[in-house]
Amino acid sequence: MDQQMIDLAAQLGKTIAQSSQAAKLRAARTAMSKRPDLEQLLKDYRAQSDKIAALEQDNKPIEVDDKQRLAALEGKLLAAEEFKQFTIAQMEYVDLMRKVNQELRRQLAGVEDHP
Repeated sequence: MDQQMIDLAAQLGKTIAQSSQAAKLRAARTAMSKRPDLEQLLKDYRAQSDKIAALEQDNKPIEVDDKQRLAALEGKLLAAEEFKQFTIAQMEYVDLMRKVNQELRRQLAGVEDHP
């Protein structure tokens, strides 16, 4: 029985990997990888976002320059078609995984519930 479940999990993984959502995400990642400038822009955006989040968490003031830099980086990202397609593909893939997990939880209801 254990091996049967593992085999089913492998089959599910292969099916997900072959889904249109996974294919779109792979294609979008490839397109992004061909634009090192966008990858750097995304790194810069994440770093700036993390900086602002850390300041907020520490209840420290956020400088106008920091907010403007984040907005400028975001604007540049959103202007890039490759980034838009990557974001859309990522959202579609995450939605698929949410549905898969939701169905697994539904099937396991009562087994994993704690009193």
